[in-house]
Amino acid sequence: MHPQDKNTPANDHWSQYRCPTGVLGREVALSMNKGHWNLTTWGLKQVNVKTDFIILDVGCGGGKTISRLARRAGHGKVYGLDQSLDMVDYSRQINRKLVAKNRVEIVHGSVEKTGFKSEFFDLVTAVETYYFWPNLADSFREIKRVLKKGGYLLIINEMVKDGSYEVENAELIAKTQVHLMALEELRKTLLSADYRNVEICKKRKSDWNAILAQK
Repeated sequence: MHPQDKNTPANDHWSQYRCPTGVLGREVALSMNKGHWNLTTWGLKQVNVKTDFIILDVGCGGGKTISRLARRAGHGKVYGLDQSLDMVDYSRQINRKLVAKNRVEIVHGSVEKTGFKSEFFDLVTAVETYYFWPNLADSFREIKRVLKKGGYLLIINEMVKDGSYEVENAELIAKTQVHLMALEELRKTLLSADYRNVEICKKRKSDWNAILAQK
């Protein structure tokens, strides 16, 4: 999350994190592309991305994670999904060369109803986005549906509910309307959705965390 611009109305600014739209939404997307770079670098180290992987990035936002995944899956394809039509357009522009080569495809949709066929993806990533999903259990079940058997879901976050973070950052959490869950609670929700090998990863001396789960 990033500080509010001095000339931006508070309510308008903070609402953009859930569903970026318009000029302000593009500014937020740009800031997230920059601000999440190191977090994403760390998070993607938690999974082995093979060169022929078919990948879905849920809540693709500014589109930079898609670019990075496409470089790793050089013989595969990366799809992006976002609930904001403006972010779909923005991500397509960021990845226009890869889109033109049919290496990347970005679509409008919901994590609860992705529209993709079953057992299609080797990997699904979600960077800084589960906080905004209206129904986590349904979302996990839908992601599991579109994953191939043995495929992985990787959730990467810079916020955490650990008994202190949510207290120290209560104002930010309220403004951005995020719904944080304890990592163990996330793990149990994934297990209830029949994922297996659910691993919790934490960066040392940091709030950064990731969860890797297998279908």
